[in-house]
Amino acid sequence: MSFKFNFGVGDNGEITSGTAISESSNVVALPCEDLQSSESVASCELVPISIPGVSSAVFDAIYYRGQRLWKRQIDDVQFQLAQQDDMMDDAEDSVIKQAMAEGSSAADVIKGVYEGGLKTWECSMDLLGYLVEHDDELRVGLSGARVMEIGCGTGLPSLHILKVIASASVCMQDYNKDVLELVTIPNVLANAAFVPEDGVMGDSVHVEDDTESCEIDIDFRRTQVLFGADTDRIIGERETPELTSEEAREADVRLLEKLEIKDRCEFIAGDWSKIEQEMRTQGREHSFSLVLTSETIYDVDSYARLHDLLSCVLAKPDTQSSSAYVPMALVAAKSIYFGLSGSVLSFQQYVQRRGVFDIASIWQSSGSMGREILRLTWNVSC
Repeated sequence: MSFKFNFGVGDNGEITSGTAISESSNVVALPCEDLQSSESVASCELVPISIPGVSSAVFDAIYYRGQRLWKRQIDDVQFQLAQQDDMMDDAEDSVIKQAMAEGSSAADVIKGVYEGGLKTWECSMDLLGYLVEHDDELRVGLSGARVMEIGCGTGLPSLHILKVIASASVCMQDYNKDVLELVTIPNVLANAAFVPEDGVMGDSVHVEDDTESCEIDIDFRRTQVLFGADTDRIIGERETPELTSEEAREADVRLLEKLEIKDRCEFIAGDWSKIEQEMRTQGREHSFSLVLTSETIYDVDSYARLHDLLSCVLAKPDTQSSSAYVPMALVAAKSIYFGLSGSVLSFQQYVQRRGVFDIASIWQSSGSMGREILRLTWNVSC
């Protein structure tokens, strides 16, 4: 079963919109019956932060209410996949890599296989904008706190938290491990470690038609960490300037050792129900002061799993604390998902029936295509 929301943020950072396509639409290059959930998706897997296995990576700048963030270009992801010559011959290779290599759009959603994490959806931008508007109170309330983004995809809201609240840590979850490796983790590195503004010689920034992009030279950083001041001499004496695979691996190890951001990030892939089970097994219930999620209520069948995960991970109010901050979950969504079963109203009604959380709409868009942000807080009367 596949479908498109057909709403998103283009590679130039502009919000695009269109008419939603129903679940029966044939929008995926590979037939859905040929795509089966991989074992890593069905389970709950901790994904280590790693340096992308490419010589360079291209990112677009997104400007939103004075905030600039870098996100990896989808074309660059597809280029990386195309370079992996043996990818399609590997029976264990993931379906998302197969689908992308076959030309499927990042906006294609294959239920139970790929949840659209390579695309930046406009409700994620709404959530980012809300966080920017409330920076001052969040800096106080989330100092030293833990934040979780469910269905993070490109992870723009989490990236903002990492940039503006130096003492906060973020857990970023997506259904697909590949999304975390191809987009989420590179975005974290581009915004918090390999920042183009640092003026690294190997980087190149381009501005064309009001679109700003940057190619971050990862190999330049690898050679610098390996050879330091002797880089030009050592590389110049070689027949070819490329690093060997062994040198690249050693450089990546050294680069990761120097990354302070790795101690503030956690990446988890898998289904919500499996993640909930793992959180409870590890005794990590109620450990996140803020939980963020966007575009995750388009299907009523997912309400129970999302609600159960929220009730597992969201911190309980500290009645002994003098802080005015109250732990909350923010859910950004379209008011109606045409052709699909989910909506803001039906999710509100579901949450109210469960009685665990109080729920309120705290932001509404002004455009014709309604979008909202819902706030969930613990129902203290329970």
